[in-house]
Amino acid sequence: MRVLFTVYAAKTHFYNMVPLAWALRAAGHEVCVATPPELVAAVTNAGLPVVPAGDGPEPDPDHATGSDHVTSTGTWQSLTAGMTETRPEELTWDYVLGAFTVACSLHYEHMTGGRSMLDAVVEFAQRWRPDLVIWDAMTFAGPVAAQVCGAAHARFLFGLDYIARMYGDYHRLLEAQHPQRRDDPIGDWLAGRLDRFGAVYDPALQRELMTGQWTIDPTPEWMRLPLDLPYVALRYVPYNGMTVVPDWVRRRPERPRVCLTLGMTGRENLGGDLVSIGELLDAIASLDIELVATLTADQLGSYEAPDNVRVVDFVPLNEILPTCSAIIHHGGFGSLGNAMAHGVPHLIVPGRYWDEVDFGRLLDSRGAGLYLDPYRMAGDALKSKLSVEALREKLTELLADPGYLGNARQIRSELRSTPSPNDLVPVLEEFAAKHHGGASGAAGAARGRIPASPHVSEGPS
Repeated sequence: MRVLFTVYAAKTHFYNMVPLAWALRAAGHEVCVATPPELVAAVTNAGLPVVPAGDGPEPDPDHATGSDHVTSTGTWQSLTAGMTETRPEELTWDYVLGAFTVACSLHYEHMTGGRSMLDAVVEFAQRWRPDLVIWDAMTFAGPVAAQVCGAAHARFLFGLDYIARMYGDYHRLLEAQHPQRRDDPIGDWLAGRLDRFGAVYDPALQRELMTGQWTIDPTPEWMRLPLDLPYVALRYVPYNGMTVVPDWVRRRPERPRVCLTLGMTGRENLGGDLVSIGELLDAIASLDIELVATLTADQLGSYEAPDNVRVVDFVPLNEILPTCSAIIHHGGFGSLGNAMAHGVPHLIVPGRYWDEVDFGRLLDSRGAGLYLDPYRMAGDALKSKLSVEALREKLTELLADPGYLGNARQIRSELRSTPSPNDLVPVLEEFAAKHHGGASGAAGAARGRIPASPHVSEGPS
């Protein structure tokens, strides 16, 4: 069968998909990735075919045009402020309606590259006729293209499923409104995009267009939000991009080695880190450890790193973490997944982009790590104030108490029992045969790749 992956221009989101894409290729399936031009090099470096989709990102709705960043701090934080809300008393119809009005009209449009990416993805899908579209949960060009060409489609998560949780509230509250108050910005947005390609919007398919016919979830089951959707569990397999492993990584450290990474999201997509680099390094300079800090020259600035700190622009976490006693990170899913896969205790200083705070709390509750939230409210704005003493105390506790290591290794054992990308291939083959329909289904049957079958919308049995 033919499988089309769609993802917006964020390496971390694409890297999550690479092991599954290669598992499908190794099983003999045709795979192609459609993504904005900014990500083409990362895809080719991963050895996958790629179709450049569009002319690049639309102007950031929260900032002036001309930014070098695909997505800005303002875009992410304003989206987060809507979608990550969990307090029941706050989730009124007006609140949820406002959250999706902003998300559809600004953020989803911006993060999928606007019309140029949508046009390119749909045009390619109509010509290539994929049997299955696997789309990043923020890249709605994927389900639109699948609907237009009749392919089955599955959403690929990059962390906690806040969108589906909020959509559940949206759908429930919409049905409870008086007919005159049933504004439906999601339906209007989806209908407008489908209409561009002569496809008729069916309100009965709104849920699957927003949350997928199925959802591929690399998040451990104990971390997931309690949602009634068809999820397919997938073991997180680290992929860190094309790199050369330095010799020193393989040498056994003389002191406990701690890795510090703030991830690629801050420095590549959001225009800066959320905490002071100097504060972080000062907090651990007096400890008897070897710190490996993945920082660029721009991030380090004029700060002179202490003697026990090795500053490197990049080191693959999959290679260095087996030598580490702990990792300090921002709570991004890539850093989190790498650390869990290697059974390394975490100290999370969470960002405020999406699910970092919740990941910190969840790991703390499992005794596999600690978290230190540097944020506080100052009026209507989030302000960062990291306590140097608190961070040093947390790291000291993490290194001294063997219980954290034992619990981190227990999580690693649980992950190893989760279906691997190779295990998921026959599941996706069956799923594609069951869910494809329309033009793609007829074309797929004619090519002999998968049998034609009627469109169905229920989840797996």
